[in-house]
Amino acid sequence: MTDLPAKTWAPPEHMSPRDAPHLVVLVEDDPGDTILFEAAIRDADPELKLRCVTDAAGLLALAATERVSCVVLDLGLPGATGFEALDHIVELGPPAAIVVLTGWGDAQAGIQALARGAQDYLVKGEVDGRTIARSIRFAVERKRSQLAAAALVEANHREQEQHRLERALLIEPAVVRPDVRWTTRYIAARAGVVSGDFYDGIELPDGTLRFVVGDVAGHGTDEAALGVGLRAAWRALVLAGLDPAAVLLSLEDFLLAERPRGDEFATVCDLTIASDLHRVCVRSAGHPPPVLAGTGALHDTNGRSPLGIRLGDGGLPGTAYELADGWSIATYTDGLFEVRDHSGAILPVDQVPGAVEAAARDRGIDADALIAGFAGRAVDGWRDDVAVLVVEHHPGAGAP
Repeated sequence: MTDLPAKTWAPPEHMSPRDAPHLVVLVEDDPGDTILFEAAIRDADPELKLRCVTDAAGLLALAATERVSCVVLDLGLPGATGFEALDHIVELGPPAAIVVLTGWGDAQAGIQALARGAQDYLVKGEVDGRTIARSIRFAVERKRSQLAAAALVEANHREQEQHRLERALLIEPAVVRPDVRWTTRYIAARAGVVSGDFYDGIELPDGTLRFVVGDVAGHGTDEAALGVGLRAAWRALVLAGLDPAAVLLSLEDFLLAERPRGDEFATVCDLTIASDLHRVCVRSAGHPPPVLAGTGALHDTNGRSPLGIRLGDGGLPGTAYELADGWSIATYTDGLFEVRDHSGAILPVDQVPGAVEAAARDRGIDADALIAGFAGRAVDGWRDDVAVLVVEHHPGAGAP
């Protein structure tokens, strides 16, 4: 490294964040080179704060306690063959820029270092203080750009995964008859991240309608993936012609076989609506009861604990209710009402029937008004994901 005359450095009148002080760590075992490097940096760019260590272990120890902006690494360190130290720092080190120091005239080693994760290289004996400072600041900016690009790619991947989970969780009910309509809504408690709430519906060849709403306990992609499996398994069991009373029991067997940790559970509400639309059977495994507009909650008096929690439960025969013409039923997950009001209390499930009546219109239950009724009472927003499915009978209606 050449020992050139000192150059005067003056900070700009208005220093930008890009010109802010950086902590630079020199990994160099030669005391003479260290002294020359320190002098060159001090004279060319005093805003670069330099610390010196003699090996990669010292660098990692320093990076554990301080925010390092750039590492200047001598490729000729003893005890490391070739690029071992560089590879080790790239793999385990801090998210700092790396500038390598190569031997006299060995530019090829610097090019190889760039391919292995360094942001720039300097050839000993061919640079002065100003060149070193410029290289360090360039490397820091390049590292920032690389980290930002990597974060963007990761965010895009997460977004795509979430979209796939959403499409699999929140499938539109496969109901074609024109006198039955439905409305679905989903609110993620964490922006852009769905959890394990799911719903589905299907019209069987004989005109029977089947609907399900479920909620896997917990928040995150594992719960969402399990919810996807439960929704798909429910539809498969229904299409296979399994007796409605046995569907949720078989769904529990699926849950017990598929849950990754071994302690996951899910609440589920299953509706079977007769082909004449005058009778509904509600089967509930620990799930909040659906609400029939003008009537109230449709409790399954023969219900049981959530799927995955076996407390000596028997079957699920369900509870039947008669339906008049022009009915509207709201099903939902507990995130709808489990919000904190101004007193700090969590709203109970018995608040839902009144909210449904307040949201009822001539054409049935307004799902958006139902959600807004609870959103207006929540002081800290949604604590859990919210899934709402409204099913309505409109006698004499044409195609939806």
